[in-house]
Amino acid sequence: MSKVLFMNMPAHGHINPTLGLVEELVKRGEEVTYLTGEEFRDKIEKTGARFKSFKFYLDDKDEDTKTSASSVPFEVREAVKMLERVVKTCSSVFEAVFDGEEKYDYVIYDSMFIIGAEIGRALNIPTICSHTTLVNAFEAPSNPEGLENFMGEFEHVINSIREMEETYGIRFPDIISGYPVAEGMLNLVYTSRYFHPDVRGIDDSYKFIGMSLSDRKEKISFPFEKIADKKVIYISLGTIFNDGVEFYESCFEAFKDMDAKVVLSIGNRIDKSTFKSIPDNFIVLNYVPQLDVLKQTDIFITHGGPNSVNEALYNNVPMILVPQYADQFVVAQRVEELGAGINVEKDKVNAGILKQAVAKVMSDSSFKANSEKIGDSIRAAGGNVRGADEILEFVRSCLEE
Repeated sequence: MSKVLFMNMPAHGHINPTLGLVEELVKRGEEVTYLTGEEFRDKIEKTGARFKSFKFYLDDKDEDTKTSASSVPFEVREAVKMLERVVKTCSSVFEAVFDGEEKYDYVIYDSMFIIGAEIGRALNIPTICSHTTLVNAFEAPSNPEGLENFMGEFEHVINSIREMEETYGIRFPDIISGYPVAEGMLNLVYTSRYFHPDVRGIDDSYKFIGMSLSDRKEKISFPFEKIADKKVIYISLGTIFNDGVEFYESCFEAFKDMDAKVVLSIGNRIDKSTFKSIPDNFIVLNYVPQLDVLKQTDIFITHGGPNSVNEALYNNVPMILVPQYADQFVVAQRVEELGAGINVEKDKVNAGILKQAVAKVMSDSSFKANSEKIGDSIRAAGGNVRGADEILEFVRSCLEE
């Protein structure tokens, strides 16, 4: 039995794909400590892992910055704020990892967890990177040009970094140039090689394990009897960019007269009372059991988040994709390239375009056939069992060297 440190961003799209893998590792006798935000304690503990928290400051949008000069451009002030939050978050992680007595045999971390590899190096243990999105398929966020003219504004950030480096014996990533993306000695990617684009940097250390499915043990009431034996359109923009009332109104207009049941998940940032009129064929909820609903879905209208897309493809569901941010654009492009969906620009979405796109997918059987082809590749990739096999074999090989 090995002691495992798993570190992740406190976000559903980063946490959910890993739960099944963690359950599998625990089942095989690994002692997993999962470090993430407090709001995910219940989910993590249900896997059998030990939960440990750190403070995630990147969501603190109203934090005061030490930048006071009005002559400093807005973009620079925002970059300073963001880097302050990154450094404070990393400091909280270091305290959680290094200030205790616990020893670990290997570490697993999310690809957006930029200090994961460095923590592994400092602890002198094998490193494994968990890639919940496509690898090297999009540019990581970068800081604005011209920062070199305002380096004085970053002096307190740089001093904090140097202090952490001295305290913990680590080398901090270069966050002034941009936000780096991590990799590990072993890299697990939660999709199939067939679905993933051909990009630079993919070598034998990358293992495409498909979906890491798990029973999320969510107690969510849903009227499944209302969608039984019906054509089902499921709509969800995920957990972050889900407050677009105009988009939802366009969905009402597009599908109100369609002979189908429409399941609309609106998240927790909008109340149903916001809508003046909801068509009779709609089921509108703040949250739905997505994995179960997708099993009965004919078309999924989605933001193109990697986790949602993989879940849809695993269930052979073609998509209409309305990407909102970052990696969602390249994920949506890949779905369209492989013929499993239609990509729609978010700024051009209206009822007519949505209705036309759904009609095309419903009338052209190739969309369903292509989604099944990708789904076959994801299911064949091995999932939790393959992921755990790769990890344990890799760790064994490290011990033998």
